[in-house]
Amino acid sequence: MKPIEICTVGGYNEVGRNMTAINVDGESVICDIGFNVQKVVEYQEECKTQEAYTKELLMSIDAVPNINKIKSWILNTKAILASHCHLDHIGGIQYLARDFKAPIVSTPFTMSVIDNQMRSDAIKLPNKQVRIKPNDTFEASKNIKIEFIDIPHSTLQTSLLAMHTPQGIILYATDWKFDNTPVIGKKPDYKRLKELGSLGVKALVIDSLYSKEDIKTPSESIARDLLKDVLLETANQDSAIVTSCFASHIARLKSIIEFGNKINRKVIILGRSFGKYIEAAEQANLTKLSDQAEILTYRSAINRKLVEINKKGPENYIIVCTGGQGETNSVLSRMVRGETKFKFYSGDQVIFSNRLIPVEPNLTNRAGMETQLKDLGVRIFKDVHVSGHCAKEDIREMIQLTNPENIIPCHGFDKLMQPACNLGIEMGYKMDRDLHLMRNGEKIIIE
Repeated sequence: MKPIEICTVGGYNEVGRNMTAINVDGESVICDIGFNVQKVVEYQEECKTQEAYTKELLMSIDAVPNINKIKSWILNTKAILASHCHLDHIGGIQYLARDFKAPIVSTPFTMSVIDNQMRSDAIKLPNKQVRIKPNDTFEASKNIKIEFIDIPHSTLQTSLLAMHTPQGIILYATDWKFDNTPVIGKKPDYKRLKELGSLGVKALVIDSLYSKEDIKTPSESIARDLLKDVLLETANQDSAIVTSCFASHIARLKSIIEFGNKINRKVIILGRSFGKYIEAAEQANLTKLSDQAEILTYRSAINRKLVEINKKGPENYIIVCTGGQGETNSVLSRMVRGETKFKFYSGDQVIFSNRLIPVEPNLTNRAGMETQLKDLGVRIFKDVHVSGHCAKEDIREMIQLTNPENIIPCHGFDKLMQPACNLGIEMGYKMDRDLHLMRNGEKIIIE
């Protein structure tokens, strides 16, 4: 029996493009195939084009993982596993999956998001699609069984991927937090994580994006309270209320709709990305937001609705729209630039219920958007949000529960992953012995 080999294909010296490959006795599984969203945004900003993406184009701008690093593993890959639906984890699947001739496996919500994205981009894959219920197990081969452990994050049906092999367990734990009071879904299964530790975790691949923050990440219920304060307690009876959040954050949308009902405002959700994620949630029978809010995805319909809102009075609505990162083609950007019939007035409110991703196009565009809003006298509420990622104390608890023999930080570049290494050293691990700071394309043998 050969030792397990892990290749850190992407997401190990960057934020995005997440992909990790695990080889067990000549058989491989793939964990995530994501976009580098920053590269995609930069390309869009530079080229000002709407041309269809291709594998070749995305590889040329380093927007998808370099699978040549695992070329010899491709033919014997038994499954492509998607941990959750965010594009930095699944955005590359529709462009690279056909190279593997392996099934794509994930939870119903995530698979619906992948399906909707491919349909939108007119892409068809020959790969079989397997929908697996949260906390169920998929048998990739005789030697590899993958347990999809449900865990809270900023979107639905996120999974920790526990790969059970004869040599032990590899636990892929990216994008999660220990939220004991989630708005949608169940709290973490601490008992099962401890059981995995007892069974023997050979290596823990762990999200380190916010490992430098000396906190336990707050619950989504805290974000709900922040929204409540702004929407229910702030004087806003005669003003427009416009809110932006991540389209995949179904729990956040649920809270906005509930508070809209309490202040007798109809919630209008504008943007194609919102439509895709809400449709996926409904396909997976997780929620029914379309019964509680009006959802518009096409530009012509959005423009007509904004005319109607102006006519009937914006004080009767909450507008939820894309644009929290300052994206130039987003609904909010077009509203601010005056490219729609909607007019902002002094005293109106714009609520950013998301964290600004600090990459150059976002920083520049959002700053310009905020300046324009302030010039109009609009009240801005920033960071009405909590993260979906684990911080230092969550990571500590995960290590204590699972007691891994090896730790491999992921989801960032050195500056972001080093604090996770420092924590590992504090807990008795040693660099290059059982604590490994990896780079894109590197391989490591797990004895």
